[in-house]
Amino acid sequence: MERSKRMLAVLECGAAPVRLQKRYIRPDGSSVAANLFVTRFSEPDRLVSTLFWSEHERPLPPARLWEAALRIRHVHAARANLFGNDLSTDPVGSLLTGMYLAEAEGRNFSLVEAAEFAGLTSSTATRWLTLLRQKGFVQHDLSSGRGIQLTQEGLLRTEAMLAAVYEVPDTVMTVSQH
Repeated sequence: MERSKRMLAVLECGAAPVRLQKRYIRPDGSSVAANLFVTRFSEPDRLVSTLFWSEHERPLPPARLWEAALRIRHVHAARANLFGNDLSTDPVGSLLTGMYLAEAEGRNFSLVEAAEFAGLTSSTATRWLTLLRQKGFVQHDLSSGRGIQLTQEGLLRTEAMLAAVYEVPDTVMTVSQH
């Protein structure tokens, strides 16, 4: 407990999250090892925690999914740099990846950040976010400024999308040369 207190005392507002490893005891007596990511925000003064553990329905640990999201962001940035923003659009994938990264890193994800991350105007981002909300994948109140978050269903599907980065397709397309 003292170690946790010391780690939390050094948190700086808006800095990268501090990672704690904990073991939790379940009601049946079994234990689960978990990673706890904690971030401090100053307005209002609060701590935001994200708890990850491995379960049967989650094929990859959160660190690998976060890595996949970072890789996708990197590939998108490279594609935009090489071909231009107008030839590098994937609004839904970009919005979902941005939301996932923000949640994994303990950050709020505003409409302005969403639009910038996806390379969209605010009005276009709003239309896509509204559609994602109607389908039950995100929750937001754009007028309150509280941020945009994935719903549980949105999180499960986004994690499945990110896990696909590590999957090898059953069939590989071959291109024949003439």
